[in-house]
Amino acid sequence: GVIIFIGSISSQGNKGQIAYAASKAGLEGAAATLMKEAIFHGVRCSVIHPGFTDTPMVRALGEEYIQKYVLPETQLGRLIRPQEIADAICFMITNSAVSGELWADAGWHPSPA
Repeated sequence: GVIIFIGSISSQGNKGQIAYAASKAGLEGAAATLMKEAIFHGVRCSVIHPGFTDTPMVRALGEEYIQKYVLPETQLGRLIRPQEIADAICFMITNSAVSGELWADAGWHPSPA
């Protein structure tokens, strides 16, 4: 089996999102522990860290904020489409050699604090 945790680039810190960032960072720790335990039961565990994805949560930031602060920080210069995250999750599930973490962030991978 496979367990995919939905993380976030915010786990590395993001202004104004202390509770969200802390919850996603905690998820990383839980997933890392489970990865080391579940493999002995034939279960792979992975975490996907989506970047700014075109969802109602991100759109709630406002178009001006997205244009001014989000898009200039991405290599693709656009929001990630939800289907791209779904495709990445399918890849993680179907490829038995994949475990660990995948950053699907449009090139906006924050440096660890």
